[in-house]
Amino acid sequence: MTLYLVDCVDNDSYAFREYPELTANQRVHQAIVPDMSGQSRSGLRRCEACGELLDKWNESLEGFIVRKRKLDISSSYDGVTVVSVRFKSMYESTDLSGLVFCQLPDDPKFFAIRPERAVEYDAERRGTRFVKPCPQCGRYESVVGATPVYLKPGAEIAANEFVRTDLEFGSDDEKSPLLLCGNSAAMALRAANLEGLELERLQEYVST
Repeated sequence: MTLYLVDCVDNDSYAFREYPELTANQRVHQAIVPDMSGQSRSGLRRCEACGELLDKWNESLEGFIVRKRKLDISSSYDGVTVVSVRFKSMYESTDLSGLVFCQLPDDPKFFAIRPERAVEYDAERRGTRFVKPCPQCGRYESVVGATPVYLKPGAEIAANEFVRTDLEFGSDDEKSPLLLCGNSAAMALRAANLEGLELERLQEYVST
């Protein structure tokens, strides 16, 4: 089984916060350590103790406008992967599977994507660190140690399929699962010359 990690560049946008006021120096560091000081969008369900999103992947994406508009696949600073109409057309015309597309309510030229199926990540073998659990909601401030990727035994991914890890990595609002795909899906992505795509073939990834 040949497996790929699907990554992408940021789109300089937030799905769940207003864009913060930043100094020139802060803007330079956005892609490395995104600023999360912008006001949270109203109506989101957050933990009263730590501020973590309680139901992130079921929240409305109203108000989410993509700032870098030439990208075919990109990610918001808070971990939502977004694709263009061109990406969606490629996906539908090449017999790929596994992704759910959600058109952005206020930016219909773009779609948030999320794999339907999750595979188990082997956090013990990788040495993943779970930092500062919240005593109220149980969520962690940070989950560190995503790569190299280790999946638990029995993980099976079809050649044309996209999946996600059951663990989410990162800090605060940006926490999100890894997006993985099989060989046929990776070849289709490469052939489409998608703007913003970063694709990495994984070598050893299934725990024994």
